[in-house]
Amino acid sequence: MSRETDEGENKVGRASTVKADQIRYLKNRMKLLSCVIDALETETADAEDLNNILNMMNELEIRIRRFRDDWTDGKP
Repeated sequence: MSRETDEGENKVGRASTVKADQIRYLKNRMKLLSCVIDALETETADAEDLNNILNMMNELEIRIRRFRDDWTDGKP
C-alpha cells in the first residue's frame, strides 16, 4: 500500500483510494484548517487571510465530494 502525502495523494500522484487513508487525510486537513484559524490575530488578520481560509475550505469540499463519490461507487 502506498503512503499518502500531505496533499492526500499517494507517491505516484494518484488520489488515494484506500478509505482509511482518505479519512486520515480529511482529519489532517481539518486540523490544519483549525490551526490556521486559531492563528488569526485581530490586529493583523486581513481579507487575504480570509481568502486563504476560503480556498482551503473549497479544496477540502472538492476532496470530500470526490471521496463521497468513490464510496458511493464502492471504489475504496
